[in-house]
Amino acid sequence: MPDNHEIIKLQTLKWVKDIIVKYNICPFAKKELERKTIHCTVLDTSDLKEILEQVNAEFIRLDTNKDIATTLVVIPKLSASFDDFLDLIDYANDLLEMQDYEGIYQLAHMHPKYRFDDSGIKDAANFTNRSPYPILHIIREDEMARVLRVFPNPEEIPERNIELLREKGFAEIKAELEACFNVEDK
Repeated sequence: MPDNHEIIKLQTLKWVKDIIVKYNICPFAKKELERKTIHCTVLDTSDLKEILEQVNAEFIRLDTNKDIATTLVVIPKLSASFDDFLDLIDYANDLLEMQDYEGIYQLAHMHPKYRFDDSGIKDAANFTNRSPYPILHIIREDEMARVLRVFPNPEEIPERNIELLREKGFAEIKAELEACFNVEDK
């Protein structure tokens, strides 16, 4: 039976497959999921210093392992407060700059309570960045640039995602996100 971290990884990767790839929210996720080049690490802390140390360790892991295309740092203990998570994002971006990784990596972020400033709580558009757990996504900038060069009209991706999810509707997308918690024990 898998341990709790393994279950969280399975749930997170199910979300990637069943929402992010299914709706093409991220144009390069499908290829990396199929190639199994998404590294997923689960942190068992809510301590800011420990989280940032692990994020830095993941920068180093990416530096030394070219077989990893992207990393998801999953932080389940930060689920309660979206505002605390937004603070973490600021600190993590500061760390990226301080460690001279700006232009090499960039951070994306997702959270179970993600909400755009100008949206209502039941706006399906929020699911473009809603995930089962808080996640810092470390992306290789060169990989993203390569994919975006061949992707038609990349500047339209966010609006396309919002429109698509609003068409699906809040209840349907919410149910799909909740279904990500149902993973088989392996």
